[in-house]
Amino acid sequence: MDQTTTARNLELQRQWYGAPLGELCRDLCALFGVTQSGLAEVLGISPAMLSLVMRGQRARIANPDAAARLSAALHLAHEVRAGSVPPDAVAGRLAEVRSSRTPGQDSLGAAVVPAAPPAETATGPGPEADLRFVRRLRELLTSASGAVDLLDAADLVAARHPGLAEILRTCGAGRTDDAVALVRRLTG
Repeated sequence: MDQTTTARNLELQRQWYGAPLGELCRDLCALFGVTQSGLAEVLGISPAMLSLVMRGQRARIANPDAAARLSAALHLAHEVRAGSVPPDAVAGRLAEVRSSRTPGQDSLGAAVVPAAPPAETATGPGPEADLRFVRRLRELLTSASGAVDLLDAADLVAARHPGLAEILRTCGAGRTDDAVALVRRLTG
């Protein structure tokens, strides 16, 4: 891979995540006391794939489950630093991150097709529409700022605008299934 492509990938990572993924992942490893292989296991990707992303040979993690787990791990790191998650709870929370997956997909990221597609109801769109909306919203939020910056922004507005802070945290840097639940709660 040439240096131009690597530089472009690292710049994209700065735009999407607020810093190159190599820096963020090394920070997560140090904070959580895990190896790079251990972090790859939490994210549900191979150590080789994580290494490619960390070196800028890939701009992002393409697997939606793994990308959501990375966002959840970054959110957990923010909570640990803020003191809202005690150090002795980190292992359990990492296990939750490791076992999470994107609703509507199997453990390999393949779409799960329901026997009968959910119908639009009088209470609003079905679950697939909510999932599409959450994904579009997350793409919009992360195209403007990285997950760490979104969490910082949420902290800044939380006192005066707690609902907006919750949207930034959950839809911008949280687990996809939590974001879908939030959207359903706010629109349902």
